[in-house]
Amino acid sequence: MVAGVGNAKHNVHVMNISTGKKVKGGSSKLTGRVLALSFDAPGRLLWAGDDRGSVFSFLFDMATGKLTKAKRLVVHEGSPVTSISARSWVSREARDPSLLINACLNKLLLYRVVDNEGTLQLKRSFPIEQSSHPVRSIFCPLMSFRQGACVVTGSEDMCVHFFDVERAAKAAVNKLQGHSAPVLDVSFNCDESLLASSDASGMVIVWRREQK
Repeated sequence: MVAGVGNAKHNVHVMNISTGKKVKGGSSKLTGRVLALSFDAPGRLLWAGDDRGSVFSFLFDMATGKLTKAKRLVVHEGSPVTSISARSWVSREARDPSLLINACLNKLLLYRVVDNEGTLQLKRSFPIEQSSHPVRSIFCPLMSFRQGACVVTGSEDMCVHFFDVERAAKAAVNKLQGHSAPVLDVSFNCDESLLASSDASGMVIVWRREQK
């Protein structure tokens, strides 16, 4: 099993989790400090975002461990890419592979993956507050088994925001309030019964899903 790691020296490495060593040929370099990484579900594509506003896609050969740089997208020059989350398909209605990106632009960005080299095409964006903090977002784990498709993100307005990415109008479907500092990260358990959110003050809140 392997994992992608990045560092402040602009390097991306694929690591063998069993040995803790870098995979031979599994290294490359970005234009800035590496802040976010995400593999696709099959493990053949890796995206990496840096502090200069770029997202790079890499082809990963699982047989040899070789990492090959494929495409580069400048999300916004100088705007740090703080979160990347990949999804093979968003919902029953939207079966294209997708990427969810935070990039200090006061909005959450949803991209469509349009080819086997990881080329990205902006699908839509959602308003949040993020201009300086390393805010992160996620796809809801069970989205493909229900109507609609939700994503969740932190925000500098001290709230947790939920958006339905397939809803044409009024995409915001929920907002959780309880933090007293910018919300930096969010994470569901596997069945979505619990959501954890953390903020810049060090507080973690665990939210329980309301039972119907």
